[in-house]
Amino acid sequence: MNSLVPLIAEVLKAKGKFNPGRLFGSTTLDVVRASTFSSRITGNWDPPEFVPVVGGHSTHTIVPLFSQSNLNFDEAQIKALTRKIQLAGDEVIDAKAGAGSAMLCMAYSAARFVFIPAR
Repeated sequence: MNSLVPLIAEVLKAKGKFNPGRLFGSTTLDVVRASTFSSRITGNWDPPEFVPVVGGHSTHTIVPLFSQSNLNFDEAQIKALTRKIQLAGDEVIDAKAGAGSAMLCMAYSAARFVFIPAR
């Protein structure tokens, strides 16, 4: 799905309908995870930390951009958090013993996209 986002962006631009705050892919799910895991460390939940994420939605292509956030994590924290974010989906599947996926997190991501203005 994420590989279609740039294509859709170009189609929308050609039609004069492109709004970058309204186009998203699975990366929104990874932003929610990155923000949640970071807020657990900082204790800042109101509002939660914001960590932008780029890349695809597979383990090795999820890239949280801590340098673009207001956070001051050290290198060890960044490496650990990056790995945790990259493996979050696998962690849920393992916890469910293969009987499901992270549907609640995906639903929350969609709701966040709809109800919270783009940054």
